[in-house]
Amino acid sequence: MFETNSYFTISKASEIIGVQTHVLRFWEKSFSIIRPNKTKSGRRYYSSSDIKNLLSIKKLLYVDGFTIKGAVKYFENKDNYSAKTDYSNNLEKISELEKLLNEGNNLIKKYCN
Repeated sequence: MFETNSYFTISKASEIIGVQTHVLRFWEKSFSIIRPNKTKSGRRYYSSSDIKNLLSIKKLLYVDGFTIKGAVKYFENKDNYSAKTDYSNNLEKISELEKLLNEGNNLIKKYCN
């Protein structure tokens, strides 16, 4: 559909997403994850990551029936969930490593004594 690391004008982005340009401007104000690059003259260039996020927003609003407020909360919680998941995964890995170290120490003690 579109290449990674590409940039699109608001007209092209609205064509890809399937909404009018004023909708993209509104979503840009509502969702902190949408941050197009702007030139000095104010022209917007949406990155491929912005396009992916816009498609996700459109799905939440038009298909899943979220309100704007609900979709904003969804993305906020998604970021928090991701950070919590990373933290708990790290704790699990540390716990596994401690267990392996203890087993290794026990083997050393067993064969060295």
